[in-house]
Amino acid sequence: MDTKEKILITALRQFNALGTDAVTVRSIAQEAGISHGNLCYHFPNTDAIIVALYQRVVAEMDEQANRALHLLPEVGLMLGIGEIGFHILYRYKFLMLDLVRITRRIPLIQEAYRSLMQLRRQQFTQLFGAMADQGWLLPEPFTGFYEHFAAHQLVFAHGWIAHAEIHFSGPPEAVVPYYYKSFVAGLLPLLTEQGRAVYAQILHSEPINHHFE
Repeated sequence: MDTKEKILITALRQFNALGTDAVTVRSIAQEAGISHGNLCYHFPNTDAIIVALYQRVVAEMDEQANRALHLLPEVGLMLGIGEIGFHILYRYKFLMLDLVRITRRIPLIQEAYRSLMQLRRQQFTQLFGAMADQGWLLPEPFTGFYEHFAAHQLVFAHGWIAHAEIHFSGPPEAVVPYYYKSFVAGLLPLLTEQGRAVYAQILHSEPINHHFE
């Protein structure tokens, strides 16, 4: 593992455990076992580290979004990919927990995040429209409904980690499956009989085990 990767892994652990306000370049350097100067050679401050981690999680989520768009005929597989996305978000949970603080502090992330949410809303709308075309979802009750529903689902996707941090009391490995099933439950009133059969499989499935190195 090179020094830059060691810094990012250490910073991610500290950000997740302590929040972005409590972490310093010195605390990261100390845990990573490198000098303060060596760390600053790669990242001049914690904001630069946050930007690098933000870009990393976006790249990982983009990969899953593209996979889902190519698996529309296989809705069960597509929804399984959605759960992987929740695992990725939880791995970088500090970004969701400190999102407002981060976007106010780092204009680069604020601009990038706004553009990303426009793209995600378009992707979700495309997914829902294609699922309706495939017979998994009911037709739109009015024009533009699935675009509004996409926005609704994104609000859930961005808020569940904060909710879990305060309210969830189950074992750590159950956090993501619980909230992902809650997320998918939002689709239930919109599912056709064909779609409900897939939903029932997901509802009663065992949690998917994901291990991140």
